[in-house]
Formats: sequence, C-alpha cells, structure tokens
Amino acid sequence: MTPTSDIYQRTIQRVVRLIVVIGLLGSIAAAIVKGPRFGAGFLLGASLSWVSFWRWKKIVDALGGASRRRSAWVWLLRFALLIGAAYVIVKYLEVPPAAVFIGLLVSAAAVIVSMIYELIHGT
Repeated sequence: MTPTSDIYQRTIQRVVRLIVVIGLLGSIAAAIVKGPRFGAGFLLGASLSWVSFWRWKKIVDALGGASRRRSAWVWLLRFALLIGAAYVIVKYLEVPPAAVFIGLLVSAAAVIVSMIYELIHGT
C-alpha cells in the first residue's frame, strides 16, 4: 500500500466515524431541543447523508478501475427510489422537512471536521 492510499483510507475511515458520531449526537440534541420527531428526522437525514457519502466513495474508487457500462435506466431508477424514500419519510412519518435537510448536511460537517483534524495533526 502506498503512503497516499494509506492516507486516503485513514481519512475515509475518520469521515465515516465522524458521520456516525455527528449523526447520533445531533439527533439526540435535536430530540432534546425540538422534540422526538425532529430528532428522528435529523437521524433519517444523517442516514441518507451516509448513504450519499458511501455512493460518492464508490464512484471515486471506480475512477481508477476498469470502466463498466451502466444503463441510464439503472441510474434513473436509483434516483426515483431516493426521491420516493424522501417523500415517504417526510409525508407518512410526519417528520419536519427541515430536520431531514439539516441531517443531510452531516457528511459535509464530518468532512470539514476531518480537514481541521488534518490541519492540526498533519497525519
């Protein structure tokens, strides 16, 4: 393993851990401050944020490998499923859309915290 890929793997692991920690702590704080539905919405948004980060990681990992042809229908189906999941979460579970949206920002917060960690510790 090259030093560059080792740094990449450590950073990815750190970001994933931070997504989980920020998501759990944020949902607990949101539930205390705004109520259990808001906390659940935040947690659902944070979970979707983790899934999104995982998908982007898979795309980045695939950039170095052999290209595979994917049908546009597969991508459209996945997009439609995500939209459907978001609709069900907001409409039928009656969680506030703002809570889900704020939860979706968890992966961005985790990346920023990881960058600050790298600047301070320089690992």
